[in-house]
Amino acid sequence: MFQHDANEIISIEDLIQLTGYKIPSKQCESLHSAGIFFITRRDGRPQTTWGHFQNPLSFRHLNPIKETAAPNFGALN
Repeated sequence: MFQHDANEIISIEDLIQLTGYKIPSKQCESLHSAGIFFITRRDGRPQTTWGHFQNPLSFRHLNPIKETAAPNFGALN
């Protein structure tokens, strides 16, 4: 599998292959539903980088909740 630079912009051809759509508005819908950050260009086409595709916003900042031990205030009596 070919490795892409995280800052490399995904080509129009790759967006078609990745989303399964040729219509830019459908590509935007597909990226949005997958939680992938993109901008909409003036011509209506989505534009994003491989970094955003490989690490979508929907998977970021999902830190597991750490359960901390609660203090035993009963021991103070």
